[in-house]
Amino acid sequence: MHPTIKQLEAFLSTARLGSFSSASESLHTTQSAVSKRVAELEAALSVSLFERSQKRPALTAKGRALLPLAEQMVELLSRIDEEVQDPDPFAGRLRIGVTEISALTWLRRFIERARELYPRLTIDPEVNSSRTLLEQFDDNALDIAVVPESDRWPANYCSVAVGTLRTAWVASPSRVGRKRRIAPRELVNHPLLLQAATSVTARVHESWLRKHRVSARLVTRTNSLPVLGQLTIAGLGLSVLPIEFFREEISKNLLVVLDTGDTLPQLDYHAIYRRERRDPMSKIAELVETLCDFHKAAD
Repeated sequence: MHPTIKQLEAFLSTARLGSFSSASESLHTTQSAVSKRVAELEAALSVSLFERSQKRPALTAKGRALLPLAEQMVELLSRIDEEVQDPDPFAGRLRIGVTEISALTWLRRFIERARELYPRLTIDPEVNSSRTLLEQFDDNALDIAVVPESDRWPANYCSVAVGTLRTAWVASPSRVGRKRRIAPRELVNHPLLLQAATSVTARVHESWLRKHRVSARLVTRTNSLPVLGQLTIAGLGLSVLPIEFFREEISKNLLVVLDTGDTLPQLDYHAIYRRERRDPMSKIAELVETLCDFHKAAD
């Protein structure tokens, strides 16, 4: 038989206060009840915890060994009550999944603001491809995910539109010279630099290429947006990049936006959460919507 919480509390109070009577007053029960609980604890452990031959009960060697363990157990059980039964819906951990563009832009502001509004909330961000984030969300490993819009979300998922990502074909002036207008069919004359295939963004751009019957001659893929930008600036190929995020490089003429005659689709980002958790998560989604933009975060 394992010790019970009431037995451990009786033991701790007696050890700290030095008598069964004082322990009973502290626990708001009778002295006989405290004595009984301590005796039951000793029987469960098959040891003597107090020397009763003295005027006041003194801890035995086994009692002294149990004391710190009992303190830890009672404290842990108290914390379980506080955390699990806490009526505050914004106490505990928030597992939020975001793609790299969000991690590089608005995520820091979100964490700072959430800490101000909900000081008992701990933010655990997961940065990954949108496909992986959706899999994690389906597996209940995330509380909320911010990903490009999809038409295949289950009926029990709620979604809130939080922002729009504008992308365009861009290049280094060293590769295209003065040329700013390029027909889709001319893309085959250049190496293409694209995001990893696991990205929803990449699938949207590949659909655009298929629409224009563009078969890329040479494609280099990376799952890092900053690396993609650096490769493009170095003149290693043409790429699709978010305009707001690279506006400084564009303003400095390190990158130029190309006119293909058919703009790329905009990517609408949504915060998704489960309908049964609408109460706390809707507030989190609203906060994301307030802070979400895709300009590069200031240092």
